[in-house]
Amino acid sequence: MAKKERIYVKGHTGILYVKDATSYKPLVCITSTSVDRSANTSEMVNYCTQGETVTQIDSISRSVSFDATIVDETDLGGDTGYADLVAIMETKESHMFKIEGRDGEQFFSASITSLSDTFAGGENATFSGTMTVHGEFLATDPSI
Repeated sequence: MAKKERIYVKGHTGILYVKDATSYKPLVCITSTSVDRSANTSEMVNYCTQGETVTQIDSISRSVSFDATIVDETDLGGDTGYADLVAIMETKESHMFKIEGRDGEQFFSASITSLSDTFAGGENATFSGTMTVHGEFLATDPSI
């Protein structure tokens, strides 16, 4: 039996977009992303379970963490960038986002729950953020 060659998936740079009135506006060039899916569970022990603990999944929580480099905002074709992410977070509302570069395109509704930036001398300015996803990730734009 021939050995099957393994193909490793490589991470690569993607772009984070936010939905405006008519289309998805590019915000930042991402250097890395991570997606967390966590099961929210409850446990129960009673006579019906003969004293055994039964764990039940009640819901799934999803979040997206990302790192990016702060760039001249004209590099993405206009007035976009880190300042836009700050403004979106300050609205305290969820928005529709799109990420390119992770399994093609992924669309999702989310709230930005954290942003932090680093401006180190002699280095590129960078920032990190986390978004709490409301619902599931979608392969197609739900507004189409």
